[in-house]
Amino acid sequence: MKKLVFAVLAALAVPTFGLAISATAHAQTDLYVRGAGRLIPIALPRLCLKSDERGPDGEISDVIAKDLDLSGYFEVLDQKGYIETPGKCDAPESTVFSDWTVLGAEGLVKGEVDLDGSRLHVRMYLLDVQKGAVVMGKEYDADSDQVRLVAHKFANEIMRYYTGIAGVFGTRISFSSRVGRFKELFVMDLDGANLTQLTNERGLALSSAWDPSGTKLVYTSFRNRVPDLFILDVDSKKSTQLTKTQDLEIGGHFVNESQLLTSRTEGADSDIVLVDLDGKVIRRLTPPNRAIDVSPVPSPDGSRVAFCSNRGGGPQIYIMGIDGSNPTRASFVTSNYCTSPAWSPTGDKIAYVCRADGNFQIFVSDPDGSNAVQLTSSGTNEDPEFSPDGRYLVFSTSSFGDGRSVAIMRTDGTSIKQLAHTRGGDFEPAWGPMPK
Repeated sequence: MKKLVFAVLAALAVPTFGLAISATAHAQTDLYVRGAGRLIPIALPRLCLKSDERGPDGEISDVIAKDLDLSGYFEVLDQKGYIETPGKCDAPESTVFSDWTVLGAEGLVKGEVDLDGSRLHVRMYLLDVQKGAVVMGKEYDADSDQVRLVAHKFANEIMRYYTGIAGVFGTRISFSSRVGRFKELFVMDLDGANLTQLTNERGLALSSAWDPSGTKLVYTSFRNRVPDLFILDVDSKKSTQLTKTQDLEIGGHFVNESQLLTSRTEGADSDIVLVDLDGKVIRRLTPPNRAIDVSPVPSPDGSRVAFCSNRGGGPQIYIMGIDGSNPTRASFVTSNYCTSPAWSPTGDKIAYVCRADGNFQIFVSDPDGSNAVQLTSSGTNEDPEFSPDGRYLVFSTSSFGDGRSVAIMRTDGTSIKQLAHTRGGDFEPAWGPMPK
């Protein structure tokens, strides 16, 4: 588990609470925006459908609109107020820009879709309404079932144009969710679509983490009553047991394609170890000092490890070399309980959870503990993980007042959006890499 699990080490029973999971992932919902910059008003009318067949012209616009709203950078203007005829087929250069300036739009997306059997041909353009000019155009050929992929790709290009960095739409998020009295693994697209149950173990499936390819997950399973690590192929849903000892392996993270970090408890010691894909220990990183050392997460370059330890009293965040050298405390906020470390993709920031304001809250700081900032203050917020571009954190929260759900926010604490909320409650999200 990502959170320091002193209690779990003593009591490993399956919980008996929770309801059956809903099969629906809700659309993202705003919670609040604190100190956010000005949102860019952008219009996304239905695309022109060139073929006689029924096509995905409206779906593409809708997916892009959801992506841009989720980004926290845009205000997507309501289509009900548009003056232009929906799906109008004309060259982007002939756009009547006054129809859009009167609505306050600064950006405008136009395009055309041609569906030919099982193939999809899409041209899309981004227009600067104030300049009255086309500023970007992209063309896509894809299978007809790749509509969402095309939409995500163009949304990423819009993000690149306005912010200088492409978006992360098209990525996936895994998480644990209660199903009756059990916990199973699920995966969904970033916008909450394609919610899929991955495991059906009727036990505890926890603490998933993606491999570098974005095709597999390592996770902790209690299917044999003792927590072991398993590798799961996301597409086939086939899982393979990795560790097979009487020791307790809780939480794993890939260092590279062939090695993982995990916490292994033997007797009174809970230590950080490096293992291969056969479960064999390559190196023990922490000594048998009767401390609880858990939640190891490798830095992006694989040279350092952030982890949680109670070696100094209450649990705090520490960072050491991948060989176990020079362990140094990294959490210095006014809290006696900090856990769940996560690295930014550039390695210049870490996120973690500390007890504050009567609950658990998310903080970010430099890896040496300096420049610490508390990002959340409402409800309980846990299990943070950075997006592949470093601009967002995904986390589990109770702030929406309807149990635990998965949400994202920008790394300055603004634009908190609920991604999915199932009836059972959602925990321990992990953000997958950008698809190849």
